[in-house]
Amino acid sequence: MFSKISYFIRSTLLPNRLFLINDNKTPKSLYLTFDDGPVASITEDLLDLLKKNNAFATFFVLGSRVSQSPELLKKIHQQKHTLANHSYTHPNFTLLSSEARIEQITKTNQLIKDLTHQHCQFFRAPQGRWSFKLLIELFRLKMTAVHWSRDSMDYLKEPAETIINRFIEQPVSSGDIILFHDDDTRCIKALDTLIPHWQSQGFTLKALEHK
Repeated sequence: MFSKISYFIRSTLLPNRLFLINDNKTPKSLYLTFDDGPVASITEDLLDLLKKNNAFATFFVLGSRVSQSPELLKKIHQQKHTLANHSYTHPNFTLLSSEARIEQITKTNQLIKDLTHQHCQFFRAPQGRWSFKLLIELFRLKMTAVHWSRDSMDYLKEPAETIINRFIEQPVSSGDIILFHDDDTRCIKALDTLIPHWQSQGFTLKALEHK
């Protein structure tokens, strides 16, 4: 249900600056996004894979994990990927007060700023649970809400081959924002095949850009 509602809102009411589902301004571009990291043993290998393929991505990080791996956050930033906010502890935002939601966001923003000296402009709600109140709060924080147009469904813990076949059978489109999670090796195994596949089709893998 949310998928239909969000696409309606996105296409008729909200500009990309407020709520981003896809970004097709640049032809033949794809936007890989990774939630729930950084996780040292996984994110480091993922960064190596992206570097090998000259691909860039956006990492929606958890503040609690940033606190555990600050040097890894710096490495993501140094390799020219975009850092974005996915809350501090990944709670269900629909169950939190406004004050608690803002604390989850600003606490992670401050960590990112302290480590990179850059203001974080993008936020993705845990589990993709959005509300109009949250969108208003993000607007006041001068942040953009970012959803996705394609979901790898890697959270189902299916074999990497299943994820690969799903994307091949249901091809991506220019501007797609693709959801993965860098808390499990499945994303690396799948993308080791998918990134060269997409590039062979003429797609460029880009990070979301700060405005």
